[in-house]
Amino acid sequence: MEYTWHTAQHADIDAIVALMVEHYQHEIESIFKPSPSRVRYHLYRLVVDQIFGVNREYVRVARNAQGVIACSWLARDHHTVYADEEMAVAEFIHVDLSLPARTRVRLIQDILQNWIELCQTLSIPVLCSTTIRAEQSAFMRLHERMGFTIRGSVAYRRIV
Repeated sequence: MEYTWHTAQHADIDAIVALMVEHYQHEIESIFKPSPSRVRYHLYRLVVDQIFGVNREYVRVARNAQGVIACSWLARDHHTVYADEEMAVAEFIHVDLSLPARTRVRLIQDILQNWIELCQTLSIPVLCSTTIRAEQSAFMRLHERMGFTIRGSVAYRRIV
């Protein structure tokens, strides 16, 4: 399957929210009351920030001929109470779950590689990715294969 990655634009927001609602909303409903309008608000703000070079958060989408098939959101300038070092923290990875497994894996690998390269470019020492999904073993194994240290549902990778 052919697709290309792009920085998210305002025209992508409805497709991102639809992807999230269709494939991932059920994962949080027993814990949080989902608010697609809140997600939409944050995405609009982030797209404006990206346009004007604020560069604290990064939202990217993968598109094919049918539209948005994956999206990722990475935020920088996070810190743990245990250390002074900056962390980049994943807000989400969402992939169209109706795609073939190999395509989904390739999309997630693309996202993780993009995040690693972004952290290298920006000299962010630690990259952190988490999941709230009930079934997370395959997702965490992908992280592990890409050099992350796994702690439960949290994956860390030292970058610099």
